[in-house]
Amino acid sequence: MGDETPSSPEAGSTTPSAGPETPATEIPPEELVLLAGTERRVARVMVVMGVMGVAACWWWGGASWAVGFGVGATVSALSLQWMTTSVNVLANAIATQTDKHPGAKRPGSGSTAAVFRFLFRYALIALAGYAIFSNSAISLEAFFGGLFLSIAALLVEAGFQIYYELRKHR
Repeated sequence: MGDETPSSPEAGSTTPSAGPETPATEIPPEELVLLAGTERRVARVMVVMGVMGVAACWWWGGASWAVGFGVGATVSALSLQWMTTSVNVLANAIATQTDKHPGAKRPGSGSTAAVFRFLFRYALIALAGYAIFSNSAISLEAFFGGLFLSIAALLVEAGFQIYYELRKHR
């Protein structure tokens, strides 16, 4: 058992392995371009799906459903943005700390705000859910439906990337 890296191209390695200490981490330039646009595409999909969801909720359940979905979608978008920012800050802090001190295992103290934002998003969701639950004028069901907006947008992005890769290899 140990750290073993695959040595055949079929197993996922893009470069021959020189041993267990040198994993293949090179990403081809055309894939870097695709990955660079991921956040922008997810944001666009969230806007389109959010508007369509509010319209569908308005048609289905009236203004209380539309407002509930809109609030849930907004919280979902904020949560995804904060999570993305927090993960980027933490990853950069870990990379910087590791570059300065190769044996270091902890991120630097500059990542405290990122951790706070990462955890604060759950408090925001709970607070919004409680506010809606205690005020029956807004649909709690539609709010929870809106919370799933970021997951739906990420699934659309995953489908896009699968389609892109399959089309590229024809």
